[in-house]
Amino acid sequence: MRGTGTARGKPGTERGGRIALVQAAVCYAIWGVIPVYWKLFSAIPPLQALATRMVWSCAFSIALCLALHARFLPLLRDRRAWATFGASSVLIAANWGVYIWASTSGHLLETSLGFFLSPLTSIVLGLVCFHERLSRMQKLATALAACGAALFAVAHGGSIWISLALAATFSAYGAVKKRGGYDALPGMAVESLFAALLGAGLFAIGWVAPGFWDVARTPPDALAVTSAAGLAVLSVGSGVVTAGPLVLYSAAANRVPLSLLGLLQYISPTIVMLLAVTCFGEFPDAWQLASFILIWAGLAAVAWETLRGQRGRSVFDRRGR
Repeated sequence: MRGTGTARGKPGTERGGRIALVQAAVCYAIWGVIPVYWKLFSAIPPLQALATRMVWSCAFSIALCLALHARFLPLLRDRRAWATFGASSVLIAANWGVYIWASTSGHLLETSLGFFLSPLTSIVLGLVCFHERLSRMQKLATALAACGAALFAVAHGGSIWISLALAATFSAYGAVKKRGGYDALPGMAVESLFAALLGAGLFAIGWVAPGFWDVARTPPDALAVTSAAGLAVLSVGSGVVTAGPLVLYSAAANRVPLSLLGLLQYISPTIVMLLAVTCFGEFPDAWQLASFILIWAGLAAVAWETLRGQRGRSVFDRRGR
């Protein structure tokens, strides 16, 4: 629902803001461990995994709406909703496709870099599209994070297009959702309907031309589940791990300024990098480690400001502008 303006310092506003921050943090934590899921699912070609994800996320979203008596059908009569969720479904499908392929083809470092770049592009969109203002500490944090991400990109090199594609599509997705301002769960259901249509289209192409699934195919990971029962469980579960975090993200995006939402997003790449180092043998060199130190310094600055409560009231009073 769109923000309508709330009295400054109102307890309900502050509590709602804190809840939104928790929702965003949990969402990003889940997204941080998602690469493991796609490695488990890597016996399925990436395009087929993408189509499966889109269809089952729709089923889960609609089931959740029905269980919670959330009305989403009226949105189908709203032309503005069609434009909003049509655009957001295309953007998130593109993001999912790149991410699944990168997670199963040995490009976790690039996905991590994409998550580091995405908050920066979100901040730019917040400043340009929503006229959000940054505190001095947020400016410092953004500058440190930008330096860290740039250093990481220069030191690592590699398939930078993966990082740029992930950052651009997800930042644009967040901006579209914030501009739409629809309630999280009904909006998620309608968006998933559009995404499911795209997924059904992929299945139709694969049925007519089976060779379509070989496009961008990757070898199964060592963690890949190959049993029919296991793949069936993972197929259904793809809807849960997709729709659940998106509902949290949608709810948070309507109340948290894009600039702050972008800074919180550093939770995901940090987890991805920890997984790469501890589980998949991808150890950063000295330059890459220096980039993480810069980014963590920025996060520490934001955490310090938050604890002092310097912007605890004003940051949420501007929601929906």
